[in-house]
Amino acid sequence: MDARLKHVTSMKSNAQRSYVRLQFDLPATVADKAAALLVANRALGCEVSKIRPSHPAPMRTPRRVRLKAYFDRLSDADLKRVRRLLEASAMITATTQLQAEPLVDPGWATMWMTRFKPFAIGRFLIVPPWSHDHRAGHLRLVIQPGQGFGTGHHGSTYGVLRLLDDLCQKCPFARALDVGTGSGILAIAMRLLGTREVTAIDIDPVAIENAHENAELNHLSAHLRFSLVPISSLRHHFDLITANILSSTVIEMAPLLLRRLAPEGRLILAGILAREADRVLAAYRPALRCIARRIDRGWTALVLAR
Repeated sequence: MDARLKHVTSMKSNAQRSYVRLQFDLPATVADKAAALLVANRALGCEVSKIRPSHPAPMRTPRRVRLKAYFDRLSDADLKRVRRLLEASAMITATTQLQAEPLVDPGWATMWMTRFKPFAIGRFLIVPPWSHDHRAGHLRLVIQPGQGFGTGHHGSTYGVLRLLDDLCQKCPFARALDVGTGSGILAIAMRLLGTREVTAIDIDPVAIENAHENAELNHLSAHLRFSLVPISSLRHHFDLITANILSSTVIEMAPLLLRRLAPEGRLILAGILAREADRVLAAYRPALRCIARRIDRGWTALVLAR
């Protein structure tokens, strides 16, 4: 994959800011998953680029790429935690070198102004705050590019939005839950589709702040509840639940999500690489069955029901 910048940082200030760039080499087959894991652990964005080998590699050697992740800050403790997560997921080994270095803002704010154009996902029209675009028959959904994961560009978020659009056209949902809300885009989408009561939770205060901002941009602050409470503390049952996180997390959370899903409810799971879908489904069987799935740019989104 050629170098691409994903999920770039907020444009709240035009002043130059300092960041930390973390870079390391890893197999190309796990680069997207590693980028998603880093974004879920407060990386502002990731860039994947080819490595030019100094000498020809053996034919059977897996292709390797260089992953660069950008953070507001990255302490020694943060770096150790990131290494543990990457090693535990078998994305790197104990000998992999992680290089962290300070970096002055290379103009990401301006980059977003030129790159984030309005685009449609089903009935949704995803627009940045500076756009005044409206399209007949579309639900305008405003997203401020920021530290929360999800503007709709990523294949995983795209797939969930399409599934939500399909589901909500068939039947209305009274109460919904978005787990790991990030930018709040899915919670906002559910409300725009007519869900009466939407709760969205995340473990990251920065994500919750970003989600609140996006709710305000869509004039929905009074209709959405964002919270840092863990899912284990929730007591309601929900007709619709979305969890666009990582496959390992949705597998770990299976008992909690099953407990919160209403008898006739629908559960959408995403953040799952296509090859991981069967392992995720196994964690929810026999309690739930898969009634729909999408694969977008290598990412799978699943709809489960009892």
